[in-house]
Amino acid sequence: MSRKRIVIFRQIITVLVLSLALVPLLNIKLVNAQTGQVTLKPTDDTYISLTNPDSNYGGQTHLDIEHYVIGTPPYQSTYQEIIWLKFDLSSIPEGAVIDNAILQLHAYYVSETYTVHACYCSDNSWTELGITWNNYPRIGFISVDSVLVATPYQWYNWSVLQAINYTQLNNLTAVTIALIEPSPRSPLSSVWFESKEAPVYLTDYAPTLTVHWSHIVPEFPTFLILPLAMATTLVAVVFYKFACLTAPKSEKSSSAYKPFSPLIYVCPV
Repeated sequence: MSRKRIVIFRQIITVLVLSLALVPLLNIKLVNAQTGQVTLKPTDDTYISLTNPDSNYGGQTHLDIEHYVIGTPPYQSTYQEIIWLKFDLSSIPEGAVIDNAILQLHAYYVSETYTVHACYCSDNSWTELGITWNNYPRIGFISVDSVLVATPYQWYNWSVLQAINYTQLNNLTAVTIALIEPSPRSPLSSVWFESKEAPVYLTDYAPTLTVHWSHIVPEFPTFLILPLAMATTLVAVVFYKFACLTAPKSEKSSSAYKPFSPLIYVCPV
C-alpha cells in the first residue's frame, strides 16, 4: 500500500474515532417510544339557538340540540340548536403522534332518536359567554363522525381523530367541535347533554375529550447526530489538507501546520 493510501486510511480511522468520542460528549441516546393519554374537559361549552339568534347560553348546566320544522311554506318556521365545545390541547406533548381521540358526552334527555354529527371548526376565536347564532364561526365546518342518540342517562362517544389531525396540521393549540343534527326531526323534539357546569354528585358528567398518542417524534432525530458529526469531522480534515497543500513552503514548517493527532495528515515540508 502506498504512503498516500496509508495516510488516507489513517485519516478515515481518525474520523471514526473522533466521532465515537463525541457520542458521550453530546449525550447521544436513543429515543424510546413514549405512549401517553390525556383526558380533557372543555374550556368553553355552550349552545346556540336559531330561534333566539342574539341570545347566549354560556354557563347553562345543559347543552341542547334540536332541529325541526313547523308549518308549510310560505308559513314555515325552522327551529335549530347547535352545541359548541372547545378544548385546550396545550398539554399534549409536541411531536406526539396521535392515534385516537374520543369525544364523550352524557345525555340526560332524549325525546326521540337523533343522528348527532361531530363537526370540526378551524376557528377558535369564539367564547362561551360571547357566541350566538348571529356570530358563530362559519368556516372550516367538517363532519368527522356521527352517532345515534336514542336513550337518555348514558354516555355517547364520537371519534374525532380527524379533527385533532386538522388541528395539528394547522398548528393550533385548541380544537373546536360542534354537535349538530343536520336533518329535521319531529316537531318539538330535542336532545340534551350535560355541560361542564352541571352539578357533580357521585359522578362528573362533564364532556370530555380523551386523546391518545402512540409515540413522540423528537424535534431532531438523534440517530442523525453521529453521521453529522462524522461528516463534519471529515470536512474539517479536507479543509486542513487543502490549507496545507496550498500554503507557501515557508509556512508549512510553522506550528500552525503541525499535526494535531498522530493519525491525521501532516503537511509536507
